[in-house]
Amino acid sequence: MIEAARRLFPAGEEMLELGSRGLPRWFDGGEPRWFVPAGGWRVRRGGSSIYPAFRRRARAYRAALRAWISLGGARFTHHTSVSGKGEWPLAELLLPDMPALSTAAVSIGIPGPGQKITLRLMDDRGRVLGFAKYADRPYPRSLLANEAWLLERLPPNVGPQLVRFSPFLEGDLLVQTPLPGRPRTPKPRLDGPQIDFFERLVQPTQTYTVYEHPFVRDLYSRAGERKDMFEAVVEGFAESEWPLSWLHGDMAPWNLHWRRGVCLAFDWEHGSQRGFPYLDAAATLIQVASIIQRAEPPQAKREVSEGIKPCLPARYEGLAPAIASLSALNMLVSWYPPRPPDDYEVWLKEFVESPGG
Repeated sequence: MIEAARRLFPAGEEMLELGSRGLPRWFDGGEPRWFVPAGGWRVRRGGSSIYPAFRRRARAYRAALRAWISLGGARFTHHTSVSGKGEWPLAELLLPDMPALSTAAVSIGIPGPGQKITLRLMDDRGRVLGFAKYADRPYPRSLLANEAWLLERLPPNVGPQLVRFSPFLEGDLLVQTPLPGRPRTPKPRLDGPQIDFFERLVQPTQTYTVYEHPFVRDLYSRAGERKDMFEAVVEGFAESEWPLSWLHGDMAPWNLHWRRGVCLAFDWEHGSQRGFPYLDAAATLIQVASIIQRAEPPQAKREVSEGIKPCLPARYEGLAPAIASLSALNMLVSWYPPRPPDDYEVWLKEFVESPGG
């Protein structure tokens, strides 16, 4: 994957290679996966923001790393590599859309079947112009195609806009506008803008009983060996009826931006137009409880169930534990397979099966 990333580097530019120190275990891939252009300090500063940080220790490490990169010290403490000479194929493709495009920071995603390359596209002062994703294998290419389809159809004030989706090199390239605003420190409670965001995703359509809901029917068809778990979860919804909702499918605080009291989301590759309401609200709290707080599943189930109630209509408040379970079950079915089993799969299973009251 590194060789594919090198073909996306700005032509002839020196790139700093960053490792995965301070990140969760599932980020360890045995190879550097972040490449920051080593041009002027503004470009280094802008490019280094592609490095992720979730927990407090990781955020402190990233702040120190970004300062070190901006000051130019990383040239002496990190590996560097120079991209190929000559033309920059990516610029040739995107200059009509982004005339100020000058450079890019490159991130190689988590190793696995869905691995892809993400680029932070910048001008010569390090200002972000947009983001691009590249994939050259069937499964991640299907994810990019799904995201492109959704970005053209999402309601206003929900996510980024699609710039282009086209074949590129040996795969596909998706380019989208940057989201305004900034991420916030992950918290175990939903704030007002988040609640408004999840409410905006609900579609004013006809309602369905749980067993007839399109999302639930699709999830059942993919449940495989987890069909017994599925049946137990759906029984918790009793005879309630639900509308459709736009579904992000991988909602987490690090996929959100806040600006002037409005919350927006990016990375819609696992999304759907025919989702189940409020599953994304539960998903973001599940990821905070598991990845950030490292809470035990029973405690996390209680906290998530309480945490999503502020965004639920009164008639659904008693069903908060069922919504939390369905959200975690959707994560299990969507990620395992094709994602290999790991400790997080065990955690999610116990979360689904724990009581939420």
